[in-house]
Amino acid sequence: MTNLLTDDTISASSTFGSVAVEGAIARALAAMRYSEPTPIQEQAIPPLRAGRDVLGQAQTGTGKTAGFAIPLIEMVDTGSRKTQAIVLVPTRELCLQVTNEMTRLGQYSGVRVAAVYGGVGLGRQIDALTRGVHLVVGTPGRVEDLLQRGSLRLDGVRVAILDEADRMLDVGFLPAIERILKRTPHARQTALFSATLPDDVRGLAQRHMRDPITVAVDPERATVDEIEQRFERVPDGDKLSALHAHLEDPACFLALVFRRTTYKADRLARDLSRQGHHVAVLHGRRSQSQRERVLSDLKACKVQVLVATDIAARGLDIPGLTHVFNYDLPDTPETYVHRIGRTGRAGETGTAITLIGPEDEAGRKAIERYLAQRRLGHNAASQSRPSPRPQKARNGQARRPNRNPAPLRHRDRQLNAS
Repeated sequence: MTNLLTDDTISASSTFGSVAVEGAIARALAAMRYSEPTPIQEQAIPPLRAGRDVLGQAQTGTGKTAGFAIPLIEMVDTGSRKTQAIVLVPTRELCLQVTNEMTRLGQYSGVRVAAVYGGVGLGRQIDALTRGVHLVVGTPGRVEDLLQRGSLRLDGVRVAILDEADRMLDVGFLPAIERILKRTPHARQTALFSATLPDDVRGLAQRHMRDPITVAVDPERATVDEIEQRFERVPDGDKLSALHAHLEDPACFLALVFRRTTYKADRLARDLSRQGHHVAVLHGRRSQSQRERVLSDLKACKVQVLVATDIAARGLDIPGLTHVFNYDLPDTPETYVHRIGRTGRAGETGTAITLIGPEDEAGRKAIERYLAQRRLGHNAASQSRPSPRPQKARNGQARRPNRNPAPLRHRDRQLNAS
């Protein structure tokens, strides 16, 4: 495939830190108050522009979305009504988040982006596709549904992106992904981004990618190293009082509290509401409209506390999230890492507090062993290769939202989309 960014485009380009970008994208970045690329963006954008397949390994919150979105927007032929790229994601929430980020980046480029996902009616999505969209972001199940109906065609796709590939395979989307990729041209460009690279993800890459360039942002370093972590022992049955005390702390501007089941999440939300906290709930039994309203209220700071199941552990970017609380321990230490990675994103500070009852000691020890092993792996790796410095906020301070129900005031910061 030829370079996605032509010489003529570069001559009319501006800069995003060390990365040259089209003038329209530079204008969008300025409007979004983004000033410097993250390491994954610096590494991924050049080979994607050059038409190379890319295998990217990076945690959520490192800027993966812009890393592939900027080259996609630059390569779009806005004079065509065909779908020119497909981005597959594992969840509805991530689908909306990626679509929003790509729409904002392409707001001055004339690029049309559509989100297609399950849990809502087909009508609006089919209407959008009928009018013509350049970039489609979708969950595999809904994409397949639209393909079978003939409402979506992928014969004009030049680039296919698989985002959060490990998570898509974890939830059983591999057969659907294989079928979708077979509906795209064989000569397409492919990029796969994943927090981890287990054998099934590597196998997918081998089957569908041609001589990919691997880019990674210190994959052995847990994002959690930049987060203040505390394990607090509480008497049996006293977690609610402990959580209430933390939420009353003025430093706790916006909190995410994890519970293991939908029933427990709903019950805790009711208990916190009775104590006077502004609470929202997010779990698998919420409708899509309810989920979208929750995320909108969070970004507008209309709530202080989000109580959620592990549906919120990956793929969500909540600006200004200062605290994560593990009211219940997760099933695995890996899930613990994803949970607390919702805070402390893109170099900002964050606090993760795990409430430990007598029944949680075995889980606590498993998490601490896992974190120790990750640190040992990182230290060994750092002796053989340089490690990039963590990107910090420009003024060294964490950006915190106003606790009043008013929009966040953004300052220049790194791209922190998932």
